[in-house]
Amino acid sequence: MRHGCLLVATALATTTHLACASDRAPPSSPPPIGMSPAVAAGLWAVVQLVPSPLFVMSTGHVGAGVRWQITPFVYSFGVTAHPVRAFVVEPVARHSGAVELYVSPEWACCAPNDGTGWLARAGARLYLPIASNGETLAWSIGGSYYRASGGDGAAAEIGAYVFHGILGLSITVAPALAQREIINALTIRFF
Repeated sequence: MRHGCLLVATALATTTHLACASDRAPPSSPPPIGMSPAVAAGLWAVVQLVPSPLFVMSTGHVGAGVRWQITPFVYSFGVTAHPVRAFVVEPVARHSGAVELYVSPEWACCAPNDGTGWLARAGARLYLPIASNGETLAWSIGGSYYRASGGDGAAAEIGAYVFHGILGLSITVAPALAQREIINALTIRFF
């Protein structure tokens, strides 16, 4: 009988302790850091000024350049919350599976006949995840139309992205873009 009373008393004490513990307030955590919309927009604009470096190759020419990207539209089929994005696109929305439209100003050396190295692209790209929903590895394939001092034309592109989609390597091939037929880009995208 003593043994049974001891078990009942232990069970009652444990239940009372658990009930009291659940009534206690959880330890307070520091409030989340807030950012005003103006500061967030300014920070986003500054990050967009960071260009992606280029390695330009053609027959007899090797050079460098820089490329920026503006993304006015993305439809992400890899996320359920807000699948349509404009301008500010989180890497997970892009690399978990998406279709994007983009505009890309760039400067690539070695323009023929002392022409300007500046060119502009407008194109579309499809992103597909390979590993960890695209956060570890994703790839893209796309096409673009470019305008340059040597003429206009079409280009094809393929790319691979790592580190949550922030870093990537893309290869753009434009057979008619004189002395800049193949452009390799180390893609850096924060948003």
